[in-house]
Order: sequence, then C-alpha cells, then structure tokens
Amino acid sequence: MKVFKCNSCDYQSMTSKYICPKCLTGKLEAVEVSSSGTIYSFTDIHIAPAEFADIAPYTVALVQLDEANAKVTVRVDSQVQIGDKVELEKFEKGAYLYKKISE
Repeated sequence: MKVFKCNSCDYQSMTSKYICPKCLTGKLEAVEVSSSGTIYSFTDIHIAPAEFADIAPYTVALVQLDEANAKVTVRVDSQVQIGDKVELEKFEKGAYLYKKISE
C-alpha cells in the first residue's frame, strides 16, 4: 500500500498533494507500507446508495495503518469492533476490501 509522507515533518496521507498541508514547506513522497492495521472507527450501512444497494448491509471502517501515521477508509467483510486487527484482502472497484485477522 502506498502512503505519501512529507520529507520535512511527520505528516502522512493516503493522497498525494503538491505541498505538505501541515508545514507548508515539504514535498510529499510515495512510501510503500504494510496494508495491515487496526479498526479505529466503523459504521454499519443498512440503507445504501443505489450503486451499493446489492451489497447492503455492509460495514465501512476507518483503519489506522500499522506502519504509517495515516488512516484509510475501507469496507470490511465481517463484524468488527474498535481495536480489531485487519488486513487488505483486495482492491475492487475503487475500494479497499479488508478482512478481520483471527487472533
């Protein structure tokens, strides 16, 4: 998974920017990091937009990546709780699909 990191401060983002929005001096560079992480927040979607109605209900989560100071919004394949460990299963139709790791 790619994260964009400022070369002047500790700012990290999932998206590239022309200049660091935190320090306003740094340039963001792409860095490869592990896609595993921890559930930071989540919600269950029961009434979905038309394009996702066929998969409702589903869970959308905010995942704190293990090797980065960045969070990514994902869809999760099972019920989760805050603090659960997850990992990337696949990238499909512009969405990160994560699965819960059994401990």
